[in-house]
Amino acid sequence: MVFSRAAAYAQSSQLRRIAGCAPGQADSQRRRLQRFVKTAHPLGLFFQGWTRSVARALAGEELVVVVDETKLKDKVGIMLAGVVYQGRCIPLAWRVYRANDTTAYPAEGQARMIIRLLNVIRAGLPPRVRVRVLADRGIGTSPLLMRGIMAMGWSFLFRVTRLSKIVLPDGAAVCFHDQVTQPGQTYSASGQVFKKRGHIPGHVRVLWGHQATDKWALVTNDATLTGWEYAQRMWIEEAFRDLKSFGFQLEDAWLDVPSRIAHLLIVVAVAYAWLLLWGHVREAQHQTAALKKRKDGATVRRWSLFREGRQAMLLAVPSG
Repeated sequence: MVFSRAAAYAQSSQLRRIAGCAPGQADSQRRRLQRFVKTAHPLGLFFQGWTRSVARALAGEELVVVVDETKLKDKVGIMLAGVVYQGRCIPLAWRVYRANDTTAYPAEGQARMIIRLLNVIRAGLPPRVRVRVLADRGIGTSPLLMRGIMAMGWSFLFRVTRLSKIVLPDGAAVCFHDQVTQPGQTYSASGQVFKKRGHIPGHVRVLWGHQATDKWALVTNDATLTGWEYAQRMWIEEAFRDLKSFGFQLEDAWLDVPSRIAHLLIVVAVAYAWLLLWGHVREAQHQTAALKKRKDGATVRRWSLFREGRQAMLLAVPSG
């Protein structure tokens, strides 16, 4: 897509700047881009096709999908579901609405909105791909969402609030968050979670890392998970930073109509995935910035895959 390539080069979400980096007359391209974000598009069909393309590029038998919400200057809310990739998260489907306005929030509520997004993603996936969904406690403390994911045949690993309880096989109700009292400890149990709100059959994991300031109280329907897999949820936070202040400056797009931002996100999401995949190719060819050595002797990537992709693009595309 011409505008996605232009957005990747511009590292901006402002229509004028994107148009200025597209081939052809800048004013003409700006008008085309304005028409694109203003015109109604079948987003569900795009999400399905886009998911199919991303899944084909990743070529994995298992995908980890993270769901989270971000806000643009507290004016616009974006509920986004994306697939984790190399320390980041590629957006697959999203819903945009006015923030901090209960009358403008999607009428079906948070859990059903997310289930709809996940079902659209599922429609674009090959049937044999296994999917695990991660979510933080503001989203994950939801029996309705858990049931919806189980009905899809997927697994979930959700962080829940500290007051959540599990009913053990002997009938005892335990506030499992409190079973771990200091860093380095863990707790595991199986039973029915949410004593008053659902009786979901599941497994709980409470983890407190040695260097962590807080513990994770987790619920899953997959007994094979240790709980440490939840660390990948943080990758969507890195992606939000890339889409906003560290990369595409989405908050400076000068758009406040939710539908227009949803359409602009098509351009930006494709550009973002393109840069991440380009960064991966650069890494595979051992052309990345020199690795950084940690205190424990291990080496880590000096730049994020996003920055590596950006650098590769700058080297490949003439600036003039």
